[in-house]
Amino acid sequence: MNSSRLNQATRRYFWYGIIGAALFFFLQIIPSAPGIAGQTETPQPISREQALEAASSFSQQQFQTLPQTSRAVHQADRQMIGYLAKEKLTKTFDEGAGRKIPVDLWQVTQNFEDGRRLIVDIGMTSGDVVGWRHLLKPAGGLEKKEALLGTELDEAIQLKADQLGLGPLKRVQSDGDDEANSARYEVTGITIGEARLFVTATGVKSESDVLLTRFQAQYEAPAAYNAYTEKQDQLASTLSLLGNLLPSGIMLILAVIYAIAMRRFTSFRRGWTISLIFLIFYAINNFNMLDGLRAMYGDLANAEAAVMVQLVIMLFLTLIMALSAYFSLVAGDGLWRAQGRPLWTTGSEPGFGSEAWSSMKLAYVLAFVLLGLQTLILGGLSAATGAWSTTDVSQSPYNTGALWLMPLLAWCAAIQEEAVFRLFGVGLLMKWLKNPFIASLIPTVIWALGHVSYPIYPSTTRLIELTILGLLFCYIFLKFGFFTAVFTHAIMNSLLMSVPLFLSDQPLEVTAAIVYVAAPALVAWLMRRYGASRMRQPFAPM
Repeated sequence: MNSSRLNQATRRYFWYGIIGAALFFFLQIIPSAPGIAGQTETPQPISREQALEAASSFSQQQFQTLPQTSRAVHQADRQMIGYLAKEKLTKTFDEGAGRKIPVDLWQVTQNFEDGRRLIVDIGMTSGDVVGWRHLLKPAGGLEKKEALLGTELDEAIQLKADQLGLGPLKRVQSDGDDEANSARYEVTGITIGEARLFVTATGVKSESDVLLTRFQAQYEAPAAYNAYTEKQDQLASTLSLLGNLLPSGIMLILAVIYAIAMRRFTSFRRGWTISLIFLIFYAINNFNMLDGLRAMYGDLANAEAAVMVQLVIMLFLTLIMALSAYFSLVAGDGLWRAQGRPLWTTGSEPGFGSEAWSSMKLAYVLAFVLLGLQTLILGGLSAATGAWSTTDVSQSPYNTGALWLMPLLAWCAAIQEEAVFRLFGVGLLMKWLKNPFIASLIPTVIWALGHVSYPIYPSTTRLIELTILGLLFCYIFLKFGFFTAVFTHAIMNSLLMSVPLFLSDQPLEVTAAIVYVAAPALVAWLMRRYGASRMRQPFAPM
């Protein structure tokens, strides 16, 4: 790709980039930034350490002993958060019922020397203990205590509810309905739209004391809402499996075949470096998000074993994705060169460094153009379909080992997705169909279907949004080359993923955000230096 043509495009799209940046800043950043433009300052979450301390104090009071080990993860009520967002009840909830029983918690899992395991729920912003449950009994059991039943359980539970300011409880399930002798109560004085708050409880007693072994308050969204989201989740799973995972597997096989078939137009030395970068960055993310997995499996007795099994599966899938990226890079490069359109310049070809540098400059402009368009698309879909989002604890910033590492995923997506769905996917279909639009549309839809399981409803919201954006990425790739497409994708994702870092009050995270936003310029500068140091020789087909 001629660098002068790229520079001309940078000038041509510059003001569109300014408009896109303004839309992104004023319609996305400002509304989400507390304390800006009259935005109400939201309470700050207590730290993980404060949550652990609060849970330890509770255990000391309950058992007169401290846990041997403890771990805190962010837990959230996905259904209730989504319902509040859909019905626009979030502010009402936060100012009322949410102050007593919040939907965001620090979930602290404690292990004791006697084999007992206790989960304690701590209010994310209040720091109060709002629930607990024995996951494992002491090694010796609780044989010296008998189950707390009937009115005695009612009185004990009502006393705790009064302490939390919940008001009167009405029993809706008798104790003894399950093995744990649990009872279920409705909090009659708290309603949020059509949602209700319920308390599930168990207890034991001895001659000298009464011990509540479970006090778990949970909101229950309306049945109609739960049924709708369940159907949407099933639809998303089906679309993801049949529309993305299966075609992606087929594309990997085809990439291996075409990498071999096109070997006289390309080289197996191509792509291994950036595929390795993808593998390392994604593996780091897998370990960084372990607490997200722990939040998913937190209520299982063998939660840690389940987390380790899931981690192994994720690492294996990461390796498969890295191999897919590598073979797609080799095969895609060969396919385009065979068609007389080398859209990925090698380090030994003339203009490598200047093209990388010019592509980077154009990419910053195009990234802001796309961010502005994305803002308008999501706004339009929200107005047209009433789309809303909920939370996903597996991706929660509070469940990261180091928040400043999260934007590494920006480069993972840019490398893998541009290699598989643009360089190879479009290149293969151009060879088969000779139609740029159809060749772009099919891999774009496959790519978009890989994002429908995100916590946004209706599930097709992201399919529509990303099909539009994906076609624009294809246009960028076909018109300005592989470098520009990868840089644009990386810059766009880096900006989006760095917003939480910029809005934090931690110097390390703010510094990291600046580095991530500037990283594409540094990468392009290194590529330019590398290109300048190489002999300018024509590409020799292997």
